Amino acid sequence: MKLRQVQQYWDRQAHADPMWAILTDPAKAGRRWDADEFFATGIREIGAVMELAAEWGKPVARRSALDFGSGIGRLSQALADHFDQVHGVDISQKMIELARQYNRKGARVEYRCNVVTNLGAFETGSIDMIYSSITLQHVQPRYAARYVEEFLRVLAPGGLLLFQYPSKPIGLGARLARWKAFLSRPRPMYMNGMDREDVIALLERGGVRILNVQQDEQAIPGYHSFCYAVTRD
Repeated sequence: MKLRQVQQYWDRQAHADPMWAILTDPAKAGRRWDADEFFATGIREIGAVMELAAEWGKPVARRSALDFGSGIGRLSQALADHFDQVHGVDISQKMIELARQYNRKGARVEYRCNVVTNLGAFETGSIDMIYSSITLQHVQPRYAARYVEEFLRVLAPGGLLLFQYPSKPIGLGARLARWKAFLSRPRPMYMNGMDREDVIALLERGGVRILNVQQDEQAIPGYHSFCYAVTRD
Protein backbone atom coordinates (compact mmCIF):
# COMPACT_ATOMS: atom_id res chain seq x y z
CA MET A 1 0.00 0.00 0.00
CA LYS A 2 1.47 3.33 -1.10
CA LEU A 3 1.59 6.27 1.30
CA ARG A 4 -1.22 8.10 -0.51
CA GLN A 5 -3.40 5.04 -0.07
CA VAL A 6 -2.47 4.92 3.61
CA GLN A 7 -3.43 8.58 3.91
CA GLN A 8 -6.77 8.00 2.20
CA TYR A 9 -7.51 5.04 4.48
CA TRP A 10 -6.86 7.02 7.67
CA ASP A 11 -8.78 10.03 6.38
CA ARG A 12 -11.80 7.73 5.94
CA GLN A 13 -11.32 6.35 9.45
CA ALA A 14 -11.05 9.86 10.86
CA HIS A 15 -14.38 10.79 9.30
CA ALA A 16 -16.09 7.56 10.39
CA ASP A 17 -14.93 6.84 13.96
CA PRO A 18 -11.50 8.34 14.75
CA MET A 19 -11.09 7.29 18.38
CA TRP A 20 -12.03 3.69 17.70
CA ALA A 21 -9.72 3.62 14.65
CA ILE A 22 -6.84 4.56 16.97
CA LEU A 23 -7.81 2.31 19.91
CA THR A 24 -9.89 -0.53 18.50
CA ASP A 25 -11.62 -1.70 21.65
CA PRO A 26 -14.62 -3.75 20.41
CA ALA A 27 -16.78 -2.26 23.16
CA LYS A 28 -16.06 1.26 21.86
CA ALA A 29 -16.96 0.80 18.19
CA GLY A 30 -19.66 3.05 16.81
CA ARG A 31 -18.33 6.26 18.38
CA ARG A 32 -18.73 4.94 21.91
CA TRP A 33 -15.40 6.29 23.14
CA ASP A 34 -15.83 9.11 25.64
CA ALA A 35 -13.26 11.80 24.81
CA ASP A 36 -12.07 12.25 28.41
CA GLU A 37 -11.71 8.49 28.80
CA PHE A 38 -9.89 8.22 25.48
CA PHE A 39 -7.34 10.91 26.31
CA ALA A 40 -6.89 9.48 29.82
CA THR A 41 -5.43 6.34 28.21
CA GLY A 42 -2.71 8.54 26.75
CA ILE A 43 -1.94 10.06 30.14
CA ARG A 44 -1.51 6.59 31.63
CA GLU A 45 0.62 5.35 28.74
CA ILE A 46 2.95 8.34 28.72
CA GLY A 47 3.17 8.25 32.52
CA ALA A 48 4.47 4.67 32.36
CA VAL A 49 6.85 5.59 29.53
CA MET A 50 8.33 8.50 31.48
CA GLU A 51 8.91 6.25 34.49
CA LEU A 52 10.99 3.96 32.26
CA ALA A 53 12.77 6.96 30.79
CA ALA A 54 13.73 8.10 34.29
CA GLU A 55 15.30 4.70 34.99
CA TRP A 56 17.49 5.11 31.90
CA GLY A 57 18.27 8.74 32.71
CA LYS A 58 16.99 9.80 29.28
CA PRO A 59 16.30 12.15 27.71
CA VAL A 60 18.77 14.45 29.40
CA ALA A 61 16.74 17.49 28.27
CA ARG A 62 13.00 17.94 27.96
CA ARG A 63 12.78 20.77 25.48
CA SER A 64 11.02 18.93 22.65
CA ALA A 65 9.15 15.72 21.90
CA LEU A 66 7.82 14.18 18.69
CA ASP A 67 4.69 12.02 18.60
CA PHE A 68 4.89 10.16 15.28
CA GLY A 69 1.49 8.86 14.19
CA SER A 70 -0.24 11.29 16.50
CA GLY A 71 -3.80 10.72 15.31
CA ILE A 72 -6.07 13.13 17.16
CA GLY A 73 -3.51 13.78 19.88
CA ARG A 74 -4.03 11.00 22.43
CA LEU A 75 -0.32 10.84 23.28
CA SER A 76 0.93 14.28 22.28
CA GLN A 77 -1.46 15.97 24.70
CA ALA A 78 -0.02 13.81 27.49
CA LEU A 79 3.57 14.48 26.37
CA ALA A 80 2.95 18.20 26.81
CA ASP A 81 2.88 17.62 30.57
CA HIS A 82 6.53 16.57 30.38
CA PHE A 83 8.08 18.65 27.56
CA ASP A 84 8.28 22.33 26.66
CA GLN A 85 7.24 21.74 23.04
CA VAL A 86 5.50 18.77 21.44
CA HIS A 87 5.16 18.06 17.73
CA GLY A 88 2.40 15.74 16.56
CA VAL A 89 2.86 14.26 13.08
CA ASP A 90 0.31 12.17 11.21
CA ILE A 91 -0.29 11.09 7.63
CA SER A 92 -4.01 11.94 7.76
CA GLN A 93 -5.01 15.56 7.25
CA LYS A 94 -8.40 14.88 8.85
CA MET A 95 -6.75 13.39 11.96
CA ILE A 96 -4.59 16.51 12.21
CA GLU A 97 -7.64 18.76 11.92
CA LEU A 98 -9.30 16.85 14.75
CA ALA A 99 -6.10 16.96 16.85
CA ARG A 100 -6.09 20.74 16.57
CA GLN A 101 -9.70 20.85 17.71
CA TYR A 102 -8.95 18.64 20.72
CA ASN A 103 -5.74 20.48 21.63
CA ARG A 104 -5.94 21.78 25.20
CA LYS A 105 -2.26 22.68 25.53
CA GLY A 106 -2.20 25.74 23.29
CA ALA A 107 1.04 26.62 21.51
CA ARG A 108 2.97 23.97 23.44
CA VAL A 109 1.60 21.36 21.01
CA GLU A 110 1.59 21.80 17.26
CA TYR A 111 0.29 19.35 14.67
CA ARG A 112 1.32 18.82 11.09
CA CYS A 113 0.38 16.46 8.28
CA ASN A 114 3.30 14.54 6.75
CA VAL A 115 2.75 12.40 3.64
CA VAL A 116 6.37 11.86 2.60
CA THR A 117 9.03 9.41 3.79
CA ASN A 118 11.14 12.02 5.55
CA LEU A 119 10.81 14.40 8.47
CA GLY A 120 12.27 17.34 6.60
CA ALA A 121 10.39 19.85 8.76
CA PHE A 122 12.70 18.93 11.67
CA GLU A 123 16.37 19.78 11.91
CA THR A 124 19.02 17.16 12.56
CA GLY A 125 19.52 16.54 16.29
CA SER A 126 16.59 18.78 17.28
CA ILE A 127 14.22 16.43 19.17
CA ASP A 128 14.87 15.23 22.72
CA MET A 129 12.31 12.42 22.72
CA ILE A 130 10.57 10.59 19.89
CA TYR A 131 7.66 8.27 20.60
CA SER A 132 5.76 6.10 18.14
CA SER A 133 3.28 3.38 19.05
CA ILE A 134 0.96 1.24 16.85
CA THR A 135 1.91 3.33 13.82
CA LEU A 136 4.84 1.94 11.81
CA GLN A 137 2.98 -1.34 11.33
CA HIS A 138 0.56 0.41 8.98
CA VAL A 139 3.13 1.17 6.26
CA GLN A 140 5.29 -1.08 4.15
CA PRO A 141 8.63 -2.07 5.74
CA ARG A 142 10.62 0.02 3.26
CA TYR A 143 8.75 3.11 4.44
CA ALA A 144 9.03 2.12 8.09
CA ALA A 145 12.79 1.69 7.72
CA ARG A 146 13.05 5.14 6.19
CA TYR A 147 11.06 6.68 9.05
CA VAL A 148 13.31 4.98 11.62
CA GLU A 149 16.35 6.43 9.82
CA GLU A 150 14.70 9.84 10.09
CA PHE A 151 14.02 9.31 13.79
CA LEU A 152 17.73 8.69 14.25
CA ARG A 153 18.62 11.80 12.26
CA VAL A 154 16.45 14.19 14.26
CA LEU A 155 17.20 12.62 17.68
CA ALA A 156 19.22 15.00 19.85
CA PRO A 157 22.37 13.93 21.70
CA GLY A 158 21.22 12.50 25.03
CA GLY A 159 17.77 12.01 23.54
CA LEU A 160 15.44 9.01 23.74
CA LEU A 161 13.71 7.19 20.90
CA LEU A 162 10.95 4.74 21.79
CA PHE A 163 8.99 2.92 19.12
CA GLN A 164 6.91 -0.22 18.79
CA TYR A 165 7.08 -2.37 15.66
CA PRO A 166 5.82 -5.91 14.97
CA SER A 167 7.84 -8.75 13.55
CA LYS A 168 6.20 -11.82 12.07
CA PRO A 169 2.58 -13.00 12.35
CA ILE A 170 2.09 -15.87 14.74
CA GLY A 171 0.51 -18.94 13.18
CA LEU A 172 -1.32 -19.65 9.94
CA GLY A 173 -4.48 -17.72 10.89
CA ALA A 174 -2.71 -14.36 11.11
CA ARG A 175 -0.84 -15.01 7.86
CA LEU A 176 -4.04 -15.89 6.01
CA ALA A 177 -5.79 -12.82 7.38
CA ARG A 178 -2.95 -10.63 6.14
CA TRP A 179 -3.12 -12.08 2.61
CA LYS A 180 -6.91 -11.80 2.57
CA ALA A 181 -6.63 -8.13 3.45
CA PHE A 182 -3.95 -7.61 0.82
CA LEU A 183 -6.12 -9.13 -1.93
CA SER A 184 -9.38 -7.42 -0.91
CA ARG A 185 -10.86 -4.54 -2.87
CA PRO A 186 -11.28 -1.97 -1.49
CA ARG A 187 -8.21 -2.90 0.51
CA PRO A 188 -8.54 -2.63 4.31
CA MET A 189 -5.57 -1.86 6.51
CA TYR A 190 -3.28 -4.80 7.14
CA MET A 191 -0.25 -5.31 9.35
CA ASN A 192 3.37 -5.06 8.27
CA GLY A 193 6.51 -5.92 10.17
CA MET A 194 10.24 -6.50 10.10
CA ASP A 195 12.40 -9.13 11.76
CA ARG A 196 13.77 -8.02 15.11
CA GLU A 197 17.33 -8.68 13.92
CA ASP A 198 16.81 -6.42 10.89
CA VAL A 199 15.48 -3.58 13.06
CA ILE A 200 18.47 -3.90 15.40
CA ALA A 201 20.85 -3.84 12.42
CA LEU A 202 19.12 -0.70 11.14
CA LEU A 203 19.58 0.98 14.52
CA GLU A 204 23.21 -0.05 14.79
CA ARG A 205 23.95 1.39 11.36
CA GLY A 206 22.52 4.67 12.66
CA GLY A 207 25.26 4.92 15.27
CA VAL A 208 22.98 4.92 18.31
CA ARG A 209 22.98 2.87 21.48
CA ILE A 210 20.17 0.40 22.10
CA LEU A 211 18.93 0.63 25.67
CA ASN A 212 16.29 -2.09 25.56
CA VAL A 213 14.28 -4.35 23.27
CA GLN A 214 11.15 -5.64 24.96
CA GLN A 215 8.70 -8.12 23.49
CA ASP A 216 5.09 -6.92 23.75
CA GLU A 217 2.48 -9.44 22.65
CA GLN A 218 -0.36 -7.16 23.78
CA ALA A 219 0.29 -4.59 21.06
CA ILE A 220 -1.10 -6.59 18.12
CA PRO A 221 -2.97 -9.87 18.59
CA GLY A 222 -1.54 -12.56 16.36
CA TYR A 223 1.87 -10.94 15.89
CA HIS A 224 5.20 -10.85 17.66
CA SER A 225 5.77 -7.20 18.53
CA PHE A 226 8.73 -5.42 20.07
CA CYS A 227 9.33 -2.09 21.80
CA TYR A 228 12.70 -0.54 21.01
CA ALA A 229 14.42 2.02 23.26
CA VAL A 230 17.38 3.92 21.79
CA THR A 231 19.60 6.82 22.78
CA ARG A 232 22.25 8.92 21.08
CA ASP A 233 25.28 9.43 23.32
